[in-house]
Amino acid sequence: MNKKVYWIIGAIIVFVIGVFGTVKYQQHQAKERERISWLAPHYNDSKDYILLSSDTNKLNKKQEKKFYDIARGVIESENPDISFTNLDDYSLFVKKAVGKHNYYIKYVCENPTTKLRFETTAKVTLKKESLKGTNKFDYWDYESDLDNY
Repeated sequence: MNKKVYWIIGAIIVFVIGVFGTVKYQQHQAKERERISWLAPHYNDSKDYILLSSDTNKLNKKQEKKFYDIARGVIESENPDISFTNLDDYSLFVKKAVGKHNYYIKYVCENPTTKLRFETTAKVTLKKESLKGTNKFDYWDYESDLDNY
């Protein structure tokens, strides 16, 4: 074989390795973006930040949904008889509270037939940084209008 054939075969091998490497790198980046999208914002930070309010939205859709789930989970822990089938989400305020892993949540739900709104506030400590899957948390300073519902 002459040198030209070796160069062509070498170029093909380098091209195939380059394509394979690029595909693998893009797959890794996609997985990393997915992992990051589930992280609780400022989890290890000790300062306080407003993450979600009527004026501020620093949460992505996944994080926002999980904080709604956490708020309802706090309510269900205090009031196991509460059913959210007749209550709609109305608003949510989330603040990263002082201290690592701590969040302040103010959740408002509404009865769609009576238009009555019920406010619940609690401080929550998340057990892990990822919000993906089932979330374990501790809560304190719980107050809710739903206690009388």
